[in-house]
Amino acid sequence: MGCLAALAVARLAFHAAFLPAFAGPDEPQHLARIRDFAARPLSEAFAGRLVDAPLLEEQGLYPCDAHVRAAAGCPEFGEVPGGFDLIRAAPAPRAPRDARPIANVEANQPPLFYAAAGLLLRPFPLRPSAQLLAIRLLAVALVAGALFGPLRRLSREWPSGLAAAGLLALLLPGASEALARCSNDAAVFLWAALVLDRLARRTPAWTMLLLMAAGPLLKLTAIPIAVFALVVLARERGPALAAASLAASLAFVPVQALRGWMWGGTLELNSAGAPIAESFGAVAAGLLRSAYAFVKTALWVGGQSLRRPPRWLVAPWFAAIGATALAARPRSSPRRVPAHAAALAGAVAGFAVFAVANRRLYGVWGGVAGWYLWSWSPWIAEAAADLTTLPARAARPLLGLEAALVVAANAAWLSDAVRFYGV
Repeated sequence: MGCLAALAVARLAFHAAFLPAFAGPDEPQHLARIRDFAARPLSEAFAGRLVDAPLLEEQGLYPCDAHVRAAAGCPEFGEVPGGFDLIRAAPAPRAPRDARPIANVEANQPPLFYAAAGLLLRPFPLRPSAQLLAIRLLAVALVAGALFGPLRRLSREWPSGLAAAGLLALLLPGASEALARCSNDAAVFLWAALVLDRLARRTPAWTMLLLMAAGPLLKLTAIPIAVFALVVLARERGPALAAASLAASLAFVPVQALRGWMWGGTLELNSAGAPIAESFGAVAAGLLRSAYAFVKTALWVGGQSLRRPPRWLVAPWFAAIGATALAARPRSSPRRVPAHAAALAGAVAGFAVFAVANRRLYGVWGGVAGWYLWSWSPWIAEAAADLTTLPARAARPLLGLEAALVVAANAAWLSDAVRFYGV
């Protein structure tokens, strides 16, 4: 397992170094939040409303695709090679294009990860591109810490083959696109692993309280796993600790209210957008389409350019998921069923909110990307271990199918990325 974990970390590190500057989805916006804490007074950083002009000027030096070029003024991929450009000499400055700060669509995100990352960078006067690479590598380090720490301990109790399946899954392009970019998703991945590990080890109450407060302050996608933990604590350690943990997990509410509560980004439920006026059937079909897109993009997001995976790869991806679901059997003595059910309900509710919000904002269904699945993956693996078992006769061929899919997906992704970005 150690070799597979090292290989997964190496794949993430390759992605962090290879992906062109600012080519990960929303990287300029996430980096702007971090830069606020790295350089600005903390009161201004706490608000985090703008993408600063120096970052926008820097983005304009690096190649991008056509739809970003119109706003950033950058050379297009093909004119200048993009692959590995963060570890090459930085482009020479050019005449300023007089960039103005713009509204940050990630301003709605809670501040904990951005504050921690920004304060780490505060002593170092780095240009934005160097900060971007540093945060990508920090994300890889957070995942490595989870794999070689809490997840390694947890996996000792999992059924044979589950740890291998999980590590193979982390080799998929979508995992790297989710966890090796400049964002707060890798922090949620590590936090989820720590919560599960602490629940298994009956950690002291104060540790649980700190963890429960931290999760939603990193990102609101932590809420389903916080719900899981609350139910486990209520059932296994009593109502007093559960109630205190609930209060701790709601710390994000006053923090966000103090910042000036906003939904922001793709969660424009309070926007002036047109209301949805569709039949129940149309909404149901739209939610199903969004669910399909969510699972598909967990395989392959396509970077900021959202390049789709080839069709010949999508069918095996869904076939592998379906074959695993059909082969799995309920455990004779499942564990923590109410807690997993509550977490699943929270995840489904959150997904539905995002899907409807994206429909309001963009006018189309299917805009929820699958990288959220990867930050939930420690809990997904734990749920598989608690609730299901896989017959030995099915485990080996399914692992073989998964390994073949991983190889094919990485070959296709690398071929597409080299062709599109250039090296």
